[in-house]
Amino acid sequence: MVIARARHAAARRRLAPLALLLWAAFACASEGPEWSVVNVAHRGGIAPGQPENTLGAFRRAIAAGADAIEIDLRGTKDGRVVVLHDETLDRTTDGTGPVTDYALSDLRRLDAGDGARIPTYEEVLELVSGTGVHLLLDIKVSPALDKRRVVRLTERHGAVLDVIVGVRTLDDLREFRSLNPNLRTLGFVSSVEDVDPFLAAGVDIIRLWPEWIDAEPDAVERVHRRGRPVWTTAGDRRREGLEELIALGVNGVLTDRPDVLATLLAERAAAP
Repeated sequence: MVIARARHAAARRRLAPLALLLWAAFACASEGPEWSVVNVAHRGGIAPGQPENTLGAFRRAIAAGADAIEIDLRGTKDGRVVVLHDETLDRTTDGTGPVTDYALSDLRRLDAGDGARIPTYEEVLELVSGTGVHLLLDIKVSPALDKRRVVRLTERHGAVLDVIVGVRTLDDLREFRSLNPNLRTLGFVSSVEDVDPFLAAGVDIIRLWPEWIDAEPDAVERVHRRGRPVWTTAGDRRREGLEELIALGVNGVLTDRPDVLATLLAERAAAP
């Protein structure tokens, strides 16, 4: 049944290319509680049994009905691109020290949890190919990450329109736009004050933390008035917390619980 549900979800998503996920979701936001919300599996979803940022977690997110998967990119000592959240290996693997101290061949020997291995970006591109699931790349601020390689791998897999590049600095935003202007971008802004500079620089989506929205209830609407959708990082918030964020007008949710959000969105879609 899980496989059948995953196939059905993939078929549905293939009818909605990334541009529609970004803009159709935004266009209906002002009409009330019926707008579409993009379900983004944060690090593939974080739950026991499938460690974060591993191929197993990404497969589970696809089966759960996620529209997109957020992954964290890091550069290795030999210039390869791997998927790992932290700057160091200590928390999520049985290795120690900075990722940049290791070549890919050394990293592949490490246990990323329950026998899983640290995946490469290319492996994740291959995994999601043909599923209709998109990727949100969290670009860490690091001189070791080869941004040109990230873009060329994306192009080589025909995934330019299936990837959103999440940037944390205006310099990174400009660099990715220069490498391929067709790439969609999301601003992981460090404060509400950074929203306007990122919008002026042409970012496609703004990510706001829930606490910022709580502190400034009109923050979402201010971004909407500038013609851009708002995504938020919900972490491990349960169903009630996810419902609250949707009620505040967000257009996409990065969640540790993509299965819970998928069920919630399906119930909303089925409601009369």
